[in-house]
Amino acid sequence: MKTKRRFVIASNNQAKTAELVTCFAYLGYQAISYQQLIGRHEFPSEGTQSYQENAQGKANFIARLLPDEWIVADDSGMLLAADPDGLGVQTARQLKMYTDTEHHLNQRILAIVANKSREVTMTTTLVLRTPIKSVIGHGEFHGTIATEERGQNGASFDLILVPDGMHQTLAELSDAVKLPLLHRTKAIADLMTHMEETTHAN
Repeated sequence: MKTKRRFVIASNNQAKTAELVTCFAYLGYQAISYQQLIGRHEFPSEGTQSYQENAQGKANFIARLLPDEWIVADDSGMLLAADPDGLGVQTARQLKMYTDTEHHLNQRILAIVANKSREVTMTTTLVLRTPIKSVIGHGEFHGTIATEERGQNGASFDLILVPDGMHQTLAELSDAVKLPLLHRTKAIADLMTHMEETTHAN
């Protein structure tokens, strides 16, 4: 049975927040940005070692400001077979060293995998903070990097991510096909499974 509780997303990244809202809605849940309730706040600096610790830190920060809400925070990264020691937890920060524009970020990824393995994993860790407990969810996307940006239904990495077993990028797929493949959708589903397990355990 789906909870009717509203989820509040702890992020200042508008694109990430919009995608999480869409993924929650796809699975039948309501989510909003924390900024709709209290306005923008600056988060403490993130670490470089752990998706879970980063997500937990963001969730805890907003939970202190909105103690009665169900707060969800995300930390995500890209793992490239062509550069196994790069990106990961520091994906956003490393890529922004080169440029902030989505097109140039994608061009940087295309350059990294040129003439190398194009295999890619996108990973997300979600932390839910309620007034009484914390719950963790994980999700992964597996696929390859396209040879160029393609598609209209999406932006950023969606233009270059090709799901395993397919030839189209995520941005070339309809929402009905695309959304269940996303690492954030899978992380939300996993989060809800663990939330139900902890509820039944209590």
